[in-house]
Amino acid sequence: MEITLDEIKLQCRIDNDDEDDLLSAYLVAAKAMVENHTNRVLFNTLPEEKPINAQEITGDLKIAILMLIAYLYENRGGWNEGQGVTNFDLPPTVKAIIERYRFIDV
Repeated sequence: MEITLDEIKLQCRIDNDDEDDLLSAYLVAAKAMVENHTNRVLFNTLPEEKPINAQEITGDLKIAILMLIAYLYENRGGWNEGQGVTNFDLPPTVKAIIERYRFIDV
């Protein structure tokens, strides 16, 4: 399932094109963060030849990614002093949605 710039702008309540490049960068970052947390490789549509940990972006994953993009957009100033970047964790709601997609290679 593809995530469009229009959907991102709707989620972030943006009605102009001034920050399209920034929002596109947040999409890449948010997908990478979800992939990192779940140990999955996300695809809009699964290819025929895919890695064992491939995951198509489902409706709930799409919502989680959109929520994460909005979080990044609203908190683009960074972290509060005293919080290290190494301590960054996904927002609890996003984590709750994506947790069931975690891939554990045995």
